[in-house]
Amino acid sequence: MSDSPIDELLEGLRAALAARRRDGAARVDRVEAALSSYRRALETQIATEFAAEHRLKPPQKVGISVARAAEELRDAVLALPEVARLMTQAAEPEPNGPMTLRVPTSKPASSTLLVEAPPAGWPKLRAAFASQKLVVIGALSRDRSDSVPEGFGDHTEWIDTERDGVHALGNLPQRIRQGRVCALIILDRAVKHKHSEPALAAARDAHVPTAFAGQGGRASLERALTQLEGMLNER
Repeated sequence: MSDSPIDELLEGLRAALAARRRDGAARVDRVEAALSSYRRALETQIATEFAAEHRLKPPQKVGISVARAAEELRDAVLALPEVARLMTQAAEPEPNGPMTLRVPTSKPASSTLLVEAPPAGWPKLRAAFASQKLVVIGALSRDRSDSVPEGFGDHTEWIDTERDGVHALGNLPQRIRQGRVCALIILDRAVKHKHSEPALAAARDAHVPTAFAGQGGRASLERALTQLEGMLNER
């Protein structure tokens, strides 16, 4: 060990920097692993569908399903501290109400004109509601219309697959391809893959944003909406 205080200081700095780098690398490794798993699952699904369509021998299924892989990727991304901060800044829940943007306090205005507060979160989705629907698919044991934020209820279509399975989708795949659906949410823990696959395939073909929301709890739905908003922003 060096007797130089400068060398000791530099060694301490290098150790601290290395520790911080390891923490960051661990987060990146988790996202990359989840992304790789999603890619494998998606390619397996595409190959399986293609083989079925052309009566070919299906590939051997290895690993987890696309829905599960997407869920793990979502969790890995949401675990990033930067994403958590962005979501916190985007919207804050009121004590007993829907998630809305908090209006900052300001000095009293001299004018009596009332200015309407900006709409709460997810502006791209809200703008799409002018001509399109948000569709949620899952086996719904109860009415979940109160699980979506204020302003979403009249523009959200809930498709319950619990009783009729895939037949509950009706003409949804056609409507997706016609551009009448702005986004799709799959309650991946409350629906069988075969029941949602026709809608997922149509969404892939039409490049309609798709997200997964577990069993459809309020927090899961809001995370899914945030993901969909991000996808729309990238267009």
